[in-house]
Amino acid sequence: MFREIPFLNDLFPMATDQTIASATKGSLRLLEVQGFEDRKNDIIYGYPFNEGSNNGDVIVFFPGDVQDYIENMEAHRDNKYHKEWNLVDTAEKLRQKFPENHILVVKPSRMDYKTFSCFQNFVKSSELGVPNHTSNYNSLRHLDNLLRHTIGRLQVISEDKVQEASKTVPSLNNLNLIIIGFSKGCVVLNQFLHEFHHFLTTEPDEIVSNLIQRIKEMYWLDGGHSGGKNTWVNDRNTLKTFCSLGIQVHVHVTPYQIHDDRRPWIKKEEKIFSDYISKNGGHITRTVHFETVSPSILTHFEVINAFKN
Repeated sequence: MFREIPFLNDLFPMATDQTIASATKGSLRLLEVQGFEDRKNDIIYGYPFNEGSNNGDVIVFFPGDVQDYIENMEAHRDNKYHKEWNLVDTAEKLRQKFPENHILVVKPSRMDYKTFSCFQNFVKSSELGVPNHTSNYNSLRHLDNLLRHTIGRLQVISEDKVQEASKTVPSLNNLNLIIIGFSKGCVVLNQFLHEFHHFLTTEPDEIVSNLIQRIKEMYWLDGGHSGGKNTWVNDRNTLKTFCSLGIQVHVHVTPYQIHDDRRPWIKKEEKIFSDYISKNGGHITRTVHFETVSPSILTHFEVINAFKN
């Protein structure tokens, strides 16, 4: 039986598509949640440990390569060795780190070769998910629509009759957002930065502006992708606009990315990104994990455990 979460009813408007795959541990797998126009993404939703909390935020997490549903990872020759980082268990790890908050893990729209995450719904991407960033790809509008339709799914997940929400639970319409990207998932955060600049300087939009104002923190966890550049945003105008928003930035990196001699641009780009924000009025923390450990994909994944400990 699916878990009923009646107090969420005021968070987002009702959606009509009600496809639900399964409920596991403290999370729900929601299939093909409607986003912007014809774009859809699966969402793994993790509910707060304390359902009566009125101080929660919405944590939106974009995973990296390899991370998939556990059944897909177990069936893969190589990815089965990393199955502990499947999407549902990752949602559970985030619930432990953010126990008062709502967790939304956004599954990529494609997994090229059943391994490479492709967030085509958020950023124009080539094969293997290499991003081609543009000033506006409607990724913020897509996120806003995903959030608005997620609640519709949550309203119908129980086999029982929907119970009336507790009168003591306040409206959750204006919950703040914390956006987290891991590895390939950071390409989505980078696209958001380009769109922050676009909508704040070129095309004012009330809905997008309201969404941006709700974003209070952004985490880059060991960002990287298969392309030869643009792992980190370095455009100064874009970064200047980003700094003006007052969003708290958290950078967590490991030698797996920033000390990779085969990809020296990652270290250079990350330094430009972090230094610019630090020196131009932004709010940033930067942490290097596992500096004394030999770089490997294992330490790369472990940054998910290590951040916000």
